[in-house]
Amino acid sequence: MTTIRFLQEQALFGGVDDQAMAAIVPLLSELTFAAGEAIVREGDDGDSLFVICSGSVEVLKATAADDGPFEKRLAVLKVGDVFGEMELIDMQRRSATVRALEPVSALALSNGDLFRIYESDLPTFTLVVLNLARELSRRLRSLDDLAVHYMAMDPAAEPW
Repeated sequence: MTTIRFLQEQALFGGVDDQAMAAIVPLLSELTFAAGEAIVREGDDGDSLFVICSGSVEVLKATAADDGPFEKRLAVLKVGDVFGEMELIDMQRRSATVRALEPVSALALSNGDLFRIYESDLPTFTLVVLNLARELSRRLRSLDDLAVHYMAMDPAAEPW
């Protein structure tokens, strides 16, 4: 389904050498999802992150409205993007629903398999976790920019 080279070109595995990737690839589960299918659901337990190999997904967050709850799109993720990583870091429930916008193929890395990398190759584990931290930092910076934008639109808005 995917090659080592493809994975090394993605942010999660950037800098991971061929030998380490050869050990990681067997740990990854290949999954496919139909258009419209929920891959993960907000509030569910989660123990895996996903790397999108083909297709695209939308990230949805539940919110309340006068006429009942609904989901608001937070992002569209495409080939090479990762989702589900927060649950590997903080071990809490899924923070959002992720739904396939078209047929999607993905590779899943479980918490247990990430621990196997830790046990067998600490430098590679460190690099992968650092790559995850970089991705989370990029997302936080984007959210900071959005927050400032919306606060500028409503000067009376109170920051958290």
